Amino acid sequence: MTAGFDNRYLPIFIFGLIGGIGAYFVGVPMPFMLGGIFGAACFVLWYERGERQLPKLSRWVRPVFMSIIGAMIGSRFSPEILTLLPQFWVSGVALVPYILLAHGGNYAIMRLLGRYKKLDAYFAAMPGGIIDSTALAEEAGADLRIVTAQHFIRIILVVASVPLLFLFIRGSAVGSLAGETMASTDYDITDVVLIIGIGLVGLGLGRLTRLPVSHMLGPLFLALILSVGGFVEIAIPPWLGHAAQYVVGTALGAQFSGVSRKVLLRGLGMGILAGLYMLGLAVIFATLLVEYVPADFEALFISFTAGGLAEMSLIALSLNFNPVVVALHHLVRILLTVYIGNFLSRRIFKLVPLR
Repeated sequence: MTAGFDNRYLPIFIFGLIGGIGAYFVGVPMPFMLGGIFGAACFVLWYERGERQLPKLSRWVRPVFMSIIGAMIGSRFSPEILTLLPQFWVSGVALVPYILLAHGGNYAIMRLLGRYKKLDAYFAAMPGGIIDSTALAEEAGADLRIVTAQHFIRIILVVASVPLLFLFIRGSAVGSLAGETMASTDYDITDVVLIIGIGLVGLGLGRLTRLPVSHMLGPLFLALILSVGGFVEIAIPPWLGHAAQYVVGTALGAQFSGVSRKVLLRGLGMGILAGLYMLGLAVIFATLLVEYVPADFEALFISFTAGGLAEMSLIALSLNFNPVVVALHHLVRILLTVYIGNFLSRRIFKLVPLR
């Protein structure tokens, strides 16, 4: 790994920025994350020929900016969550079989149809977020190119198809397509300092406590405790979220070094199958749970749809349903996926935890 900044990184970040800006104006959900991955990956795949190779980015790049994203996710919650928990314990418990079924089914798709190696298929099949899943995969030594590509394709499919599905059914746009946002323009320098401070302190605490994906979960838990406890109330600046997602997305896109067209086409097929499978699971769980929790089918469906936490919460806002409930389900899904996935991987693959 290189210790400093290499000038050859510059085109990667330029193309990541171009991809992010393009995705933003097109209206893609999580534009700077997904656009950054796409732009950087396109440059890397075009540039590398024969012995012409790009240097690997230093390991510190993603963890630092992932800590900021973790802090922002945790700060979305308020003391209101404490009154909602008892009402949705049934659907919360149901997330455990959902995760096991989603992970198991996706793993079967990746292994039987995709012919991926066991370790790569395991992490590519996780029903978590792209950030936490790739972080776990990197720690375990899985092929980050395959894992990133599969989660990228799955999330693109889900976060793009769900708003379009509601547009078709209801005749009106939802989520970011409707202009909804969870960021705030009413912020000051204190909010920026708090987010960055919580991110960096949480990063250190996560490493000290040896949390899985510590650079994300440490800041997330710290921000969650401070926000739900009523100690802080943070307005999230839109540009800070975009900047953090841009750096993380571009760094992930840079990992596509050496990926062949055959692997990309196979990844596209597996990603579509995995995405459709999880959308089907969301329909089944929403149908089964609608009689047991104070939410309608649509709200439960987006609560069990394995897309991005932010985009699904924005869809809830569009549907006049409490976005905290939806965000809570996705937060629990991500946390359970990390802990269950990490626990099982240590035993199945005999992995040694990083120190």
